[in-house]
Amino acid sequence: MMSPRQAEFRAAYRAQIAPAYHGVIHVALIYLIGGAALWYAACQIRNATLAQWLVAPAVVILANLFEWLLHAQVMHRPRPGLMGIYNRHTLAHHQFFTQDAPYHDTTRDYRIVFFPPYALIAFLVMAAVLGSILALLWSANAGWFVVCTAAGMYMNYEFFHWCCHVRDDRVLRRVPFVNTIRRHHIAHHNTAIMMHRNMNLTYPFADWLFGTSDLNRGLLGHLFNGYDTRFIRAEMPKPRPGDRPAPAMAGE
Repeated sequence: MMSPRQAEFRAAYRAQIAPAYHGVIHVALIYLIGGAALWYAACQIRNATLAQWLVAPAVVILANLFEWLLHAQVMHRPRPGLMGIYNRHTLAHHQFFTQDAPYHDTTRDYRIVFFPPYALIAFLVMAAVLGSILALLWSANAGWFVVCTAAGMYMNYEFFHWCCHVRDDRVLRRVPFVNTIRRHHIAHHNTAIMMHRNMNLTYPFADWLFGTSDLNRGLLGHLFNGYDTRFIRAEMPKPRPGDRPAPAMAGE
């Protein structure tokens, strides 16, 4: 059940969304830009060697580490020059969505679910810089693999995050990786742990690596945990007043 404070915040946040905002267009822009970047970069790759193909999984791991670092050290920490990110995430996203009420209601709520499209452009610029350096030091194929994989990981991030805030999980609870991150992220919205636990939004690799997960499992256990709550660390603090396990987790 949603608390009066959360309901009040949601009403205030929705009131300041521009009347012209359209959630579906917001998401379409992200996937058009990301998809175009992925397609263009992939089309530039010619006769790649095995070593060049291995750039893709390396970028997946680096993107996962970057996602964790950004979430843990910027989105949840007030940093000079980056306060806009902190305000949008900790002070807005985590009031709009709590462990008690983690679901969006309409596509206009996509304003608080998805990053603005310019965030993707900034991410692609960083990937392009890294790819250009790798192309100069090694090969053009390696550089294009960086851009291609980075674009895919960004779209992966946005899709998984959306899955975490969808109300109906009849399908999602049976999809590997998606069900894992859904439980992982909804638990992150518990205000008692949100500042230091469950920082990944795609695959909980970095959370396992750095010991910031709420689970006590190995890597494969983390990746394929699904909704299983048997391995939650005993030392995890109890939900604060007003926080309860999300309805989707009931009976697990």
